[in-house]
Amino acid sequence: MRIDLHVHSCHSRDCASPVESILRQASYIGLGGIAICDHDTVDGSMEAQRLVEEHGMDLVVVPGVEVTTTRGHLLVLGNCGTLQINMDPQDIIRTAHAQDCLVVAPHPFKGYPKSLGDVSDLDVDAIETLNSRFILGRFNTLAVRMAEELELPMLGNSDAHFVEMVGRAYTEISSKPSVDAIFKAIISGETTVHGTRTPLLVQFRQTCNGARRRVQELI
Repeated sequence: MRIDLHVHSCHSRDCASPVESILRQASYIGLGGIAICDHDTVDGSMEAQRLVEEHGMDLVVVPGVEVTTTRGHLLVLGNCGTLQINMDPQDIIRTAHAQDCLVVAPHPFKGYPKSLGDVSDLDVDAIETLNSRFILGRFNTLAVRMAEELELPMLGNSDAHFVEMVGRAYTEISSKPSVDAIFKAIISGETTVHGTRTPLLVQFRQTCNGARRRVQELI
């Protein structure tokens, strides 16, 4: 089973991808599971769950959100409800775990957007060791090294901000098609990471689109 657990939709300020288009792309390229993790909102995730049910799609939607903390971003996977933002990451992790959610450190050494860095002091469940939005790849290398040192499961995710980039990086697991089974496979460390870099031109387009939307919000 191939899964991409870090995708953005039009519910993120720096993305314009329709949720339904993301789901259809995921199915088209053969993904078995996906998590739409928009910035500080579960709206995209909830829409994805509704659409999959309405259309009877053969795709597991893992609920998710990318939460802004005082130190960097966290991926919270599962039915977490509303989480407070701009708080200490360990407080958010504690709240997420109380709701049986899985917490992932995304692109921990990327630098921008602000990332967690060394997570040896945090109770994360897994580390995103391959984020497809890289230039030289050093931040992924550092993430792999940290995951190995901490003996934490590794995930590959696209961090896609364009529909065609969904699944650019992904995680392969042996799992039945359910959220609980996916979580168990990840926690047990039964993950294999695959993927390639998002083209630099696509990354540049995303940066420009995000800046344009922020300017429009100020007008």
